[in-house]
Parts: sequence; C-alpha cells; structure tokens
Amino acid sequence: MVIMSISRMRYGLRKYYSSKLINIARFKSTSAPGSRIAKLREELDASGAGIESFIAGNPLEDSKKPKIKKPLRPKKIDRKPAWLKAEFVKGESLENYQRLKDTVKGLGLATVCEEARCPNIGECWGGKQGTATATIMLMGDTCTRACRFCAVKTSNAPPPLDPQEPQKVATAIHKWGLDYVVLTSVDRDDL
Repeated sequence: MVIMSISRMRYGLRKYYSSKLINIARFKSTSAPGSRIAKLREELDASGAGIESFIAGNPLEDSKKPKIKKPLRPKKIDRKPAWLKAEFVKGESLENYQRLKDTVKGLGLATVCEEARCPNIGECWGGKQGTATATIMLMGDTCTRACRFCAVKTSNAPPPLDPQEPQKVATAIHKWGLDYVVLTSVDRDDL
C-alpha cells in the first residue's frame, strides 16, 4: 500500500484531469460553419485561452479587473426642530419636579405620567412659567384591560384597592399647591 501526501495527490489529480479537459476542449464537433456555436469556438481559439489557463490560476491578460466602488457618503441628516425636543428640567422647574416626585413616592400614589412613561413629565411636573400639573391615577397602578397603545401595567387579578387612597390623594393635592390636578382611574373589571 502506497501512502501519498495530500499535496502530491492533488498535483497528480490536477495533472490527470487537466490533460483530459484540454483534450475535450480542443475536440471539434461537426456543427455547421456559420452556426453560433462555431463562431464562439473560433473566438475562444483566437483568444488563446484554454482550460489550462483556468486550472493554473492565471487570469487572462486582457480581462478587465472589477472596479472597486467608493463607499457612498451618508446623506446630510436634518436636525429635529426645536419644538420637538424635550428640554431637561432645571432651576425652579427641577425643584417642582422633585417635590412632586417625592410626594408621589412617599404617599404610594400612582400617576399616569409615571405609569405610562410620558416623555413630557418634566415639562408638566416642572411647570413652565410656574404652572405645574399632575395626573393622579385612582384605584392603583394596575389595569385589567390590555390596550395596545397604553404602557400602564395590566393584570387579570390586580392587587386589592388601598382604603387610605382618598386621604393620600387629598394630602398630595394640598401639599403640591398646583394650578390644577387631573384625576383619572384604571379600568378594574374585577370589581
């Protein structure tokens, strides 16, 4: 049994098949002299390219190299208008915002602003020109309906109602001293 190295085996196979392919490529069929296949064969013979050029890995001299396209420059992106951007809460507005947030957290209340992840919470709670507003959500922070447009937490069996909630809401409204307060509630189909 003879064991050959892989590279020697490849060399032998390449030599064997290239000689067979060259003989096949040079085989002339008996097609009519004016036929399309005959013209293509004549062009191939005239170019001097044979199967051995492709097996050896030598590219044709007159072949065109593919052009490398330059990467496209990104288009200039227009900036968003100033009225669309939310301003960061600062100064007196920051104090109002922090005061409302601490009261809501301390009393365990739920607000639509926080539960629905409102992007304008800083503007409402901070109060532009000293006008702060808040929307308190009654009956907890969990709704029994799953509206697709709403980010409020949902559950088929929400926690029980807080019996102290009316007093907590009254205390919060008194502490805040806001211009106006919106009271809303979650849907509780379980009640």
